Amino acid sequence: MKIPSPKLFLTSATALSTSLASPVFAQSADEGIYENDEIVVIAERPRGSVNSDIPPIEELSEQDIASYGASSIQDLVEALSTSTTSSRGRGSGRPIVLINGQRTSGFREIRDLPPEAIKTVQVFPEELALQYGYRPDQRVINFVLKDGYFGFSSEAEYGVPTRGDQGQLELESTITSIGENSRMNVNVEYQNKTAITEAERDIIQDTASALVGLGDFRTLVAPSDNFEINAVYSRNFSSGTSLSVNGNYIYDQSRRLLGLPGGTLTLPGGDNLFRYFTEFGPLRRNVLTNTGNFGATLNGSLSEWRWSLTADYAREQTDTSTDRSSDSPALQAAILAGTADPLAASFGPLLTAPRTDEARSVSQTLNSLATMAGTLATIPSGAITATIRGGYNRQDLNSRDITAGIVTNTDLGRDNLSTGINIEIPLADENIDVEEAIGKLSINGNIGYSELSDFGGLLEFGFGLNWEPLDGLVFTASAIGEEAAPTISQLGNPVIVTPNVNVFDFTRGESVLASITTGGNPNLLAEKRRDIKLAVNYRPKWLDGLTILTEYFRNNSTNVASSFPLLTPEIEAAFPDRVTRDASGQLIAIDQRPVSYSNVSSERIRYGIDFSKQFGERGGRVGFGRGGGPGGGPGSGPGGERGAGGGRPDGAAGGRPEGAGDNAAGSTEKPEGTPPADGARAEARPGGGPGGARAGSGPRGTGGRPSGGRWQLSAYHTIRLEDRILIRPGVQELDLLKGSAIGSSGGSPRHEFELSGGWFNNGIGFRVEGKHQTATRVDGGALGGSDLRFSDLTTLNLRMFINLDDRGSLTEKVKFFKGSRIAFRFDNIFDDIQDIRDAGGLVPLNYQRGFVDPVGRYVEVSFRKRF
Repeated sequence: MKIPSPKLFLTSATALSTSLASPVFAQSADEGIYENDEIVVIAERPRGSVNSDIPPIEELSEQDIASYGASSIQDLVEALSTSTTSSRGRGSGRPIVLINGQRTSGFREIRDLPPEAIKTVQVFPEELALQYGYRPDQRVINFVLKDGYFGFSSEAEYGVPTRGDQGQLELESTITSIGENSRMNVNVEYQNKTAITEAERDIIQDTASALVGLGDFRTLVAPSDNFEINAVYSRNFSSGTSLSVNGNYIYDQSRRLLGLPGGTLTLPGGDNLFRYFTEFGPLRRNVLTNTGNFGATLNGSLSEWRWSLTADYAREQTDTSTDRSSDSPALQAAILAGTADPLAASFGPLLTAPRTDEARSVSQTLNSLATMAGTLATIPSGAITATIRGGYNRQDLNSRDITAGIVTNTDLGRDNLSTGINIEIPLADENIDVEEAIGKLSINGNIGYSELSDFGGLLEFGFGLNWEPLDGLVFTASAIGEEAAPTISQLGNPVIVTPNVNVFDFTRGESVLASITTGGNPNLLAEKRRDIKLAVNYRPKWLDGLTILTEYFRNNSTNVASSFPLLTPEIEAAFPDRVTRDASGQLIAIDQRPVSYSNVSSERIRYGIDFSKQFGERGGRVGFGRGGGPGGGPGSGPGGERGAGGGRPDGAAGGRPEGAGDNAAGSTEKPEGTPPADGARAEARPGGGPGGARAGSGPRGTGGRPSGGRWQLSAYHTIRLEDRILIRPGVQELDLLKGSAIGSSGGSPRHEFELSGGWFNNGIGFRVEGKHQTATRVDGGALGGSDLRFSDLTTLNLRMFINLDDRGSLTEKVKFFKGSRIAFRFDNIFDDIQDIRDAGGLVPLNYQRGFVDPVGRYVEVSFRKRF
């Protein structure tokens, strides 16, 4: 007879003690003796959990979610940005969203749900994205919803910069209903922002601009209005299939002042005079955008395979009108003839009115994807699983531009047929002897192919490893390679020329007003990318609630499509045809349409901790970390070991529900991990079993709210080891860590620090978020250009909120306040704005504080009420 492992001894002892303590279980159990002295308990995954052995990097319980004081899931995701943002590649924006472990058609399906409707939030690394048919450069968030929730809420927010001169108003109402088999959510939102002008931020003007008070006619922040409605409906059918549909409409309008019309006049003696004209008022740019979206998701199962169909359609129409100065030949002729004074305040009919250029862009996108995931085969170490995907995408971009009476039409389209497969192979898992020796080990590989109608075939591939040598210690390694085409917007956006833009000329060390050309570049190439990621995730059993994460990234790409970089002497030497100077050498125009970099490489390390604790609970255990369970947080089973079901966000199927207490009503005290009554398979139940407390919710106070409090702290440090760009062979390579730059905010900081933390107790909560980046510089070059020094930057944001339901008898005395919350927000508490100076210690005109950050410290108050 073989000798059982220590883990099996523990499992057997637990099962034996349960059988002695529970007569019902003892009577239903087999009375024979197990031949191999082994007992195997198989548990179902909790409802809504992700079907994967990849552990979450962060997990929030219901109490954790409440401690953020967020008004919507969108607010919550923004607060979790340090965990949800991927450092892979060059960044890919918003993370992937799952609802109850299933695919969605997009973030719209869940972004407006109230946090009170969420039971658990799980954040997973990029490797999980492959198992759901997504690209491996986005993190994944799984939201587990509550059953039987209904709520209607309204919120009003108003904020101002402490320097004044602007107001921001936001009104929002949301209705949500979650039943046993259906879900509905409707959200309506309106936002208004007023303008901030250069004069209101005391922007210093050059001589010509100061004479006419140009600062009153140029906006730093454009006034805008935004209206949005979003609706979602989801239905579960008896066959196990679920259908979700959503629709969205956005109206957005902004109105920017571009200064006064101006022109250069030739005087009778041959000299030139530049001046502004006040007769026609300021030049304006109006942008009106109408966006409509519709999405649908169908999920189901076929035998042991899960399948999903998603489709999303979006149409965005943008209309832009831009006023520009016109030539005035009659005025010029009169000045040369001596019949008009070039310094006169008004020129009457001699001056030509500004012209208005117009542009319209209509973008339409259709994305569809079908995936199937299941078991290909079973080997001694476990099941070989696969995710197979196939998709069709269609993009159309139609634009019409009228500049100086010249009409330019653009009509671009792209079809994309794609397919791919991801395979996960366990090497050490269910083969107990091997797993005991080396821990859990699995490998994965993926390959995909896309056929683009305008670029031909593009290949993508990747492989990875997931190793858990000890409970709570997980090593992951992955590599990806792919070919990617520029977006059709980068290729075909309408060409727009914006006059009188403040630009710093590094070559001459001066600030000038130049014309900026933006739009598409049809000559961009397809990108090839290679990325490597190594990560260690550690949740020690000896300190509940602590997670330690270390990540290493190496990215290398060729033919990278990018926006036009900051115009340094290096960039001007690389793109001489994009820069226009007059006879005196003064910069007068820049063509900032997208460019291709020959090679982009970067290397960085990111490490940090996430630590949370509960305190002051009544009737339950104290000191659980996120994920609620003894033994080391999410993904832990009895005694800290990961059970067959992976993570247990609701505490069911193998662990006592958080807050059930030692003597829950109607239950017999049992050791944690007691097998279910059928002796073989446990079904995850929201209540955690008969007589148990609500799973994952912890102990409850009056009104059904969590009692006690909790605090949370996370801190991360990013070290950039390399950040280089080669524009093209034969041109000096840009080192963004040593004096080169591609953006107006300087080079890449060597070090970045992120800090977030919160404290919540009895309805009062505080949250702090801070970021710090070290100083950078931009070298003016060997030709005597001006160097710039960019100071370090520290921003600290504070949010305070009060849930009035938890503050004594106030809501009993004033019924209106029942279900209400008051919140205060302070952004950039220290009003820290990056200080930029040239080699002489002076601040260039276009790097004044008002240009760098016109808002600065911002204060907001909000009132939210649930009806």
